Amino acid sequence: MALAGLAACSHDAVGPPPSVPLDNADPLLVELIDEMRQSVLALPQSAEMRGRLAMALEVNDFDVAAIAAYQQAALLDPSDFRWPYFEAILAAEDGDTARALEVAETALAIDDGYVPAWLYRGVWLVALGRHAEAREAFGRARELGAHANADAGIAQTLLGEGDAEGAVAILEPLSEELRHPHVYRLLGRGYRALGRDDAARIALARGRKGTPLQWRDPLQEQKWGYLASYGGRLVHAESLLGTERFAEAIEVLEPMRGGGVDDEAVLAHLSLAYGRSGQLERAFETLREGFADAPDHFRYHNAIANLHHEQDDVERAIEHLRRSVDIVPEQTWPYERLGALLMEQERYDDAIAAFDKALDYGIEEPEKLLYTTALLEGMADRWEAAISRLQRAASLHPAFTKAYVALGRSLAEAGRFEEAQEALAWAERLATHPEDVASARLRLRDLEAAPSAAASSASGPALSRGR
Repeated sequence: MALAGLAACSHDAVGPPPSVPLDNADPLLVELIDEMRQSVLALPQSAEMRGRLAMALEVNDFDVAAIAAYQQAALLDPSDFRWPYFEAILAAEDGDTARALEVAETALAIDDGYVPAWLYRGVWLVALGRHAEAREAFGRARELGAHANADAGIAQTLLGEGDAEGAVAILEPLSEELRHPHVYRLLGRGYRALGRDDAARIALARGRKGTPLQWRDPLQEQKWGYLASYGGRLVHAESLLGTERFAEAIEVLEPMRGGGVDDEAVLAHLSLAYGRSGQLERAFETLREGFADAPDHFRYHNAIANLHHEQDDVERAIEHLRRSVDIVPEQTWPYERLGALLMEQERYDDAIAAFDKALDYGIEEPEKLLYTTALLEGMADRWEAAISRLQRAASLHPAFTKAYVALGRSLAEAGRFEEAQEALAWAERLATHPEDVASARLRLRDLEAAPSAAASSASGPALSRGR
């Protein structure tokens, strides 16, 4: 709904556009901000020009000036939802949640049908402990179609008010639908409040990453077009690559070629974007340009290794990965990739060595590599080594079912039957791979019944390489 009877202020009452210090700033940023300010001065009564300046200031990290410009735009055109909405989000990001709610009220009075605004309002109200009001906001978002995010928010308000049973009733089906860390963490809190300790342990383990729920906000995405600094655009391109928006990443990266101190990252990312979008020749051309200027840059070796692998030239891919870690040993990704390629070639001990290097240098989810290397140890009948790796994996991630299944089978092969039963009992409790658990129990039963005969049987490896 639109506000009626609102009168815009004159530009004299609004004042001049805010200025920001641009000494030693990126020349492109200086040019952009100067052009935006000149546009405002040329059209001082234009709320649109003020709002565009505000967006440019915000995405280039001039928050205080951006808020001032949003306020000016709102004074010039009180009927435009965007300006108070953007100011509210920026206020919340800067830690002023109460101000964010106040300004958001103005935005919602202009347009109460924009779903992200209600989701933000719910999140901010939860942060202030105003759970009943937050539940109303999430309920409105749900009415407008924001099913999953709204349900998670409603459950969070119930937890805040001590209604763990009501929260769990919402979160259990939602966790099956989304399988998202934030939902699992909320579910773990609910289980813990209800005294369901094992269930809480599993849910909290599944939510250990701490990733917040997110939602699409088309209005917010408009701001990226005003990103001017070289470093900011590079970060934005990396974000686009991470979400597999390769065409958009190319649009950001192409104008950046040769334009900054981190051009190696630009060319490497651009090659990746071209390669993943099926333009392999352009990907190779981009890297040839990079190698001509910096033949020993590790990023180029990583990138071209990917391209060679996509063309089934595994040996050349391995060669470049080895060269990359020779140049910069403290990387993890090349070692992970190298281990995977060596596995393809059935060079299992070499693969373990590569994976161990990645583990030594610290990867984000070590339990996955510990599991993989344990399977390789098991294929060589090195059961104690496999057990050690799997115990580490299980301790890092108590909800990693496949690790517990493999641990149970490895313990069985080593004759440690009681421990095997415990591992498989926990895997069964996790309830995600019942067929694998059943197969492992059969193997354990055979080994318990006739350990020497079963150990010498031709039943094949006790561990599967599948995940």
